[in-house]
Amino acid sequence: MRARGPRRLGRLLPDDPAEVGRYRLVGRIGTGGMGTVYAGTAEGVEGYLAVKVIHAVHAANPEFRRRFAREARLMVRVDSPCVPRFIHADVEADRPWLVTEFVPGPTLRHHVERYAPLRGGMLLGLAAGAAEALRAVHAAGIVHRDLKPSNVILAPGGPKVLDFGIAQADDDPTLHLRLRRMRRRVRALGIANPPSTPMRPGGPDAPAGGGRSLLGTPGWISPEQYRGRPVTERSDVFLWGALVAFAAARHDPFGHGTPNELAHRVLTEEPDLDGLPPELERLVLAAMAKRPADRPTPSELLREVLSLAGPPPAPGTGERHLVQALLENEWTGVSDRLPGPPRGPLLGGLLRRTGGPGERRGPGVL
Repeated sequence: MRARGPRRLGRLLPDDPAEVGRYRLVGRIGTGGMGTVYAGTAEGVEGYLAVKVIHAVHAANPEFRRRFAREARLMVRVDSPCVPRFIHADVEADRPWLVTEFVPGPTLRHHVERYAPLRGGMLLGLAAGAAEALRAVHAAGIVHRDLKPSNVILAPGGPKVLDFGIAQADDDPTLHLRLRRMRRRVRALGIANPPSTPMRPGGPDAPAGGGRSLLGTPGWISPEQYRGRPVTERSDVFLWGALVAFAAARHDPFGHGTPNELAHRVLTEEPDLDGLPPELERLVLAAMAKRPADRPTPSELLREVLSLAGPPPAPGTGERHLVQALLENEWTGVSDRLPGPPRGPLLGGLLRRTGGPGERRGPGVL
């Protein structure tokens, strides 16, 4: 089974913009809580670009605008073949937007749940590519905090890690305000208080150094974040382990349930690692240790993954080059066909005027 993304783009809705800046929108890629992502074209660009536009309801919210501007700043700082390339943004527009490389392919969750788990070279390629993305993210001084199967695209050239909407960097001037508001919401939901780990002032699980807010997807949050403790690069290492486990097992490593049930399992139970080959199982177990200090550092993690691909490299060979070589050799199960244009006379006429990039069969990048 070759992984491939949607056959066609979604149709533009009546309230969708026809243009954003110099980019003409030709179809929908997807929508979420922050905004909608469209496929766009521009003069001199071959193929699609991904244009993310925040929802109109959020555009008047100064805090939301600052968060979106921060996401754009974070993406500029990350340089990796396993992270979509940042191209352009306008955070002062009536509806702020940003443009990145278009990444064809399905999400990891969609492909694994609908078709099959990853095996062999594809599983190793996912492990290496996700580790490389974290290397680049951490080199830019960022903790991603939301590494999960729906935020990884199986692209033709390798896995691509998406969505920096809740990533954490030290220079965000609105961070503490957002943390206070999120903590109030968390307390109202009871998510941060699993049965086995009561949080109380001065108690054993009280946050160190003021703590951090609970942001993320239940079951895809590190143990230290559930305890309200600082989130670090090793929190991303924990999520890397969960991601690789999901890809091999075809189900979430801590199953499904209420937020409290998932929090309890993450804090007290071992993940389900069914389907992992022994060499990767050893590394995933280390990455998913309950205590951050017991996990490998991001650099150690990447070196360990690369060591599974073959003999030691020649002296002076960079890790990024080794990841790219591994993906060239092993990442062979993904179609490179772009989604076709949406059906419908309105968009058909639009695509005729723009040259019909959806008919192209190669990766949609600049």
